[in-house]
Parts: sequence; structure tokens; C-alpha cells
Amino acid sequence: MSDILSQAEIDELLNALASGDSAETPAEPQDVVEAKVYDFKKANKFQKEHMRTLHIVFQTFGQLLATKLSGIMRTSCECDVLSVEEQIFSEFNNSMPIPAVLSIMRLLPMRGSVLMEISPEVGYTMISRLLGGSTDTESSKQFTEIELALIQLMVRQTLPIFETAWEKVLKLDAQLERIETSSQFAQIAGMNDTVAIITLNLNIGGSSGLICICIPHVSIEPIAGQLNTLLLFSNTQDGREISVKAEQLTERVVNTKVALTAYFEETPATVSDILNLQVGDVIRLNQKTQQPLMVKVQHIPKFYGQIGTMGSYYAIRVVDIIKGDE
Repeated sequence: MSDILSQAEIDELLNALASGDSAETPAEPQDVVEAKVYDFKKANKFQKEHMRTLHIVFQTFGQLLATKLSGIMRTSCECDVLSVEEQIFSEFNNSMPIPAVLSIMRLLPMRGSVLMEISPEVGYTMISRLLGGSTDTESSKQFTEIELALIQLMVRQTLPIFETAWEKVLKLDAQLERIETSSQFAQIAGMNDTVAIITLNLNIGGSSGLICICIPHVSIEPIAGQLNTLLLFSNTQDGREISVKAEQLTERVVNTKVALTAYFEETPATVSDILNLQVGDVIRLNQKTQQPLMVKVQHIPKFYGQIGTMGSYYAIRVVDIIKGDE
């Protein structure tokens, strides 16, 4: 009769069920898995492989940009990739300095637009160097129309660099749409859209500043399959890519135009003789009529030739080739 519950035990069990207390019926211990809160606004849309490829591409871009600016600025320039990270566009938009140079570009076949932000330090240093000043320039004033025109000229110089840096991934057509100085007019993506931010540190003659490139995820979608480091480094498979580049290089070299110049032997003359020359005077050359003339290619002696005419033009007939050891 020990299995029969008393009235007091029945009342106690009913009260426990009514209050939700399950202490009297302990459940078997189970492994508890913590659930993570998933934020759809901050979903990771860029794969790690995509970020690695972007790092390699813009590392090449930085090297090419430094070389280009060193020639234009007439001073040593260095450009390094500081970071390649994923952000929400609103975070990047709120972090933009004032004033700043915001270049809105199209990199076809990417969708939409790409934003390149040039910090004020870099902008004013470029302007100072272009106008013959030093690299020690600090200013917080708004850019004038003339200054923006100069910076726009510099930005256009970077468009071929974008194309060259991306050529191992795909062929780009870089175009500059416009330049803005306010982030309100440079919204290239939704505030909650995911973007890749590539931050470069540019040093111009000891003065440094940042260049940030913002690429929305929607722009990467059409080429996401090509952002693969394995594909990036396997373009030379079977030697086909190397042979194609060799053929292109050979074609360019063969079709390069050079200047051919025929030289008479030097004839000494004084300044007085030259000043007293009149129409009809004859200058005797130290060149015999049957002696061949030297023909130079870009100031390098290559041939000996005999002077003559062809139609209404003077002409040189090659009679001998100058060897390298001569």
C-alpha cells in the first residue's frame, strides 16, 4: 500500500504543478548549447578568401601608386596596405573626416560605384607639391575649386593603376564619375549594407596620410567567383599565360617606332664663320662623295649607307652593318 498517495501528498503535488515547480520531477542532465544572437544587419557577406585576394590586389595597387606619385611629386613616396576589413557602410560614413576628398568611381564590370576617400593630409600635400611647395602642409579649411581640380587630375592618374592592379583577376574599365567633399553626397550603398574597406597609408616625402577605398558587397557579387587566390596564382598554368604575354611583348617591341639619322663627318667652324654665312655660301664637309655615311638608331651607330635619291626624296642605301664590338 506504499504506492498509494495520501491526500496531503496529492495536494502538495497539485500545488507544485500549479506553481510550475518541477523540482519533484528532475529531468535527466543534458548538454546545454548556448544560442548566439544573429544580427542580419551585420551578416558576414565577404568570405575570407575574398578579403585575402583584395589584400593582394591592393598591395600591388599601393606599389604602383607609390611609383607613379614619386615621378609626379618629384619626391620619394611609399604606400602600404594597413588593413582590409569588413564594415557596415554607416560606420564608414560616420568615420569620414571633414573636409575630405571623396572620389566616386565605376570599376566595370563591377556593379554600382566604388568610393576612394583621400584624407586632408594627403590632399593638401599633393596640392603643395604640384604647386612647387614643400610636403610640410597642414590645413583644415575647405578645398577650393582650383584645389579640387588639381586633385581630380591626380585621381584620374590613378585610374590606369586600378586596371593594372586588377588585371590578374579580371579586366577592369575604371572611370571617374565625380568628386565630392561631403559624405552626404557620396552614399554609394545602403547604410546597413556590408562593404569592404581597404586602408592604405601614403607617405609623400615624410608627410603621411590615409587613403581608404570602399567597395560595397553588391559590387563584388558579379566577380565573387574570380576573387580566389588559387586562380590568382594559377594563371601561368601550362605556360599558356606566359606565352601569351611573351607574344604581346614581342609584338609591342617589333612595332615600336625609333628614329634613324644619317650623319656626315663633323666639320669644324668658328662662331665668326657661322655669323658671316650668307645665302649662296658653300660649306665644305669632311666627307668624301663616295665615302659612306654613318646611320644611327636613337644615337647608336648601326649601319653605313650610301646617299642618293628616291623619287623626290633623299635616301640612304645600307651598304654595311656595324657590329656590336665595333
